[in-house]
Amino acid sequence: MELGGWRRGFHAMETDNKKQKQNAWIKGALYLSLAAFLAKGLSALYKIPYQNLTGDTGFYVYQQVYPLYGIAFVLGTYGFPIVIAKIVAEQRESSKENGTKLLQERLLVIFGTLMVLHGSIGLFVIIFAEVIASIMGDAELINAIRMMGLPFFLIPFLAIGRGVYQGLGNNVPTAISQVVEQLVRVIVILGIAWWAMAQGNPYLAGTSAGIGAFVGGIAAILIFIFVLRKYNHIFLQSKKYRISESLPWKMDLKDILINGFFVSVSALALVIFQFIDSMSMFRLLVSEGVSPIEAAVAKGIYDRGWPLIQFGAVVTTVFSYGVVPVLAMAFKRRERALVLTNVGYAVKVSLIFGGAAAVGLATIMPYLNGMMFMDRLGTGALQISAFVVLFGALFMTIAALLHAVNKASLAAGVLMIGLTVKLVLNVALIPTYGITGGAGSSLIAFMLMGLASLVIIKRLLLWTPLTFIFWLKWLLSLMSMFAVVWGYQWVLGQFLATGRAFDTIIALTGAALGGFIYLIIIWKVKLFEKKEWESVPKLGAILPYKD
Repeated sequence: MELGGWRRGFHAMETDNKKQKQNAWIKGALYLSLAAFLAKGLSALYKIPYQNLTGDTGFYVYQQVYPLYGIAFVLGTYGFPIVIAKIVAEQRESSKENGTKLLQERLLVIFGTLMVLHGSIGLFVIIFAEVIASIMGDAELINAIRMMGLPFFLIPFLAIGRGVYQGLGNNVPTAISQVVEQLVRVIVILGIAWWAMAQGNPYLAGTSAGIGAFVGGIAAILIFIFVLRKYNHIFLQSKKYRISESLPWKMDLKDILINGFFVSVSALALVIFQFIDSMSMFRLLVSEGVSPIEAAVAKGIYDRGWPLIQFGAVVTTVFSYGVVPVLAMAFKRRERALVLTNVGYAVKVSLIFGGAAAVGLATIMPYLNGMMFMDRLGTGALQISAFVVLFGALFMTIAALLHAVNKASLAAGVLMIGLTVKLVLNVALIPTYGITGGAGSSLIAFMLMGLASLVIIKRLLLWTPLTFIFWLKWLLSLMSMFAVVWGYQWVLGQFLATGRAFDTIIALTGAALGGFIYLIIIWKVKLFEKKEWESVPKLGAILPYKD
């Protein structure tokens, strides 16, 4: 009896430990997801006060240089850490004896590779800033571009720090580092912008992009150093490093350089599109006889759309990203029915809420433009850009789903095609249609990417196409929301005076009304199935599904 009781007690303790570990993992994943959402939200929304401080010319300067770093930032925040985390977890799991030493050697090779890669890019940006500015067509961008070289030297430290802690099962340092990095970065950027504009120099304000990213990166690294004491056996145990003959360095380098890119495909799309605009739009406008000053202002007005697109896409995809871990596990276990269910749910979420965000943004854009950016210039182009949210969210969601089923290379191929279409259409449309042509080229390219992604998951037998009845209900829901909000705005416009306060009232109340009406409609017409509706956070409790 005593022996049996001891065994039962031991098994109970073992079960409790497993539950505690599982709960800790889930809690860590939630922290990481929340941190990513907050970081992306900060990264999108701070550009609004920045534009208010520096005007359209200052915003143009910032948007010209930021994508240079944005691509590497995405890789260092999402792509490389995920690959490193996988290497750390697998190494610790597979080799108990001498595992720490081998892990240290692998991390050393990875760190050296990233330092050579990003250090070279950073030096290239600093040394050839004049050439890059010349390609962009604006020599006054040289100093702002040069400052963008600095943050590249921090990417290896950030990638290793985030990857190692995630691989050890502790996502909290990574989560905190992301939020702290973005918060410090935003404060520094806005502070420098305020100081530069006090001197009347929007190009000087543009240097804040590089300086803010550098200081924010330092702050994130300090977070890792502060937590390092608990894990110093991973980083500091061996004083003499050497490369073992058995070290799988070739495989690690392939994982870092290739898979790191594939993992980041969904997050890279919006940044690379901005990069293409940075390299082509200003020059194309000037080549058609637009003065450099007018071209800079026009590009700044056009760039107002990107924070709105970015935030709309992030809010839309955060729901569907939640199914990615479940999908990966179901695919690994070959549970086809569960794979189809989760893919179908994620696609539905991106369509239903992405469509609402796109139509809603386009409808309230005249007032939202005035509220956020102090005037309504470029509203037509921004309304076209608003629909990028729908197709961008669709592509970003499917790219993440393809990564979960080990088909990320297909998403990368779709992205490459989309970027080619974007560049060709920029050259074809901007000289004739200006910033409206640039908005149209982004929309067409993302539309092709979204539709191509749907075709891919259908051919891979990962997705069952939606019924005609669904598409009809979806379109009617969007049209009904548009009609109600447009009518509300028209009526209110007959009684309120114009101005920023008027725009703010209509934009905020119109957005709230549109969201409320849309939720009620999709609930009534049952766009979601019962389980799907109850899976959407909060909605199932607020509006119980009726059979």
